Amino acid sequence: MFKLGNRVIYQPNIGTAIAEAKKYGFEVLEIHLSSPQFMPSRYTSKQLISLKELAIRQKITLHTHAPLEQSMIFTGPEFRQAAKDQLRSMIKFSRALGARCLTLHPGKAAVFHTANGKILNDELYPNFYAGLFEESIKDVISLAPKDLHICVENTDNFIPKYQRILDKYLPTGKIFLTWDIRKNFDYVTNEFVEEKWNFVRKNREYVKNIHISGLGSGHGSVAGWEHILERFFKLFDGRNLPMIIEVLPLRSAVASKKIIEKLIKNGF
Repeated sequence: MFKLGNRVIYQPNIGTAIAEAKKYGFEVLEIHLSSPQFMPSRYTSKQLISLKELAIRQKITLHTHAPLEQSMIFTGPEFRQAAKDQLRSMIKFSRALGARCLTLHPGKAAVFHTANGKILNDELYPNFYAGLFEESIKDVISLAPKDLHICVENTDNFIPKYQRILDKYLPTGKIFLTWDIRKNFDYVTNEFVEEKWNFVRKNREYVKNIHISGLGSGHGSVAGWEHILERFFKLFDGRNLPMIIEVLPLRSAVASKKIIEKLIKNGF
């Protein structure tokens, strides 16, 4: 059905995170590279081999998540080259760990505040940013190995222009999707975003990873939000996909895990 996982941000090291995952019955562990203790440069090849073997012994599947400052829509050539170099480093790190999935955010364009609200640069100049995004997708495809799924996540700025570019390149089998259920809803109003739903329905075969949380905050507990999850569970039913519970702190993730397990057991 689904392999439930946990994301790690504040654990002191990967070994401790693997032990916690085992203790609380998680099958997948998503390591967030935004945290300094998880930066690839902190680990030697020998340490990575040891951690890979530990995860295998504990039957924990590892995933990695790119730092939130990583962007596929940097505008400056120097930044774009640095992002490509960092992607290459993350792929090497992920493979050495034996990770099955590396998740990337598209990145955020500049935001300008006005008297009546705000203007997002990628909405003001969609064709320009779409070109940057497509160039980055091509970089991913050129670097993508066969043993690691590199997935783009549907962040809150997952605009139609980016979706259409992914429509073009997903069939290559070298780039995939991480689908965040929370981000299928507006972050402010909690309204269901039909356009994102239509995109994932037609591209469900390319989803290799799921993120799940409730709508009470950015990534709140699923308690009280069970009714919104049914359509997603049905969409991905039978795929045996990893489902990362993006709820903090750990005790809240464990509580959400129990709710999700009950939903699955009862057939949604």
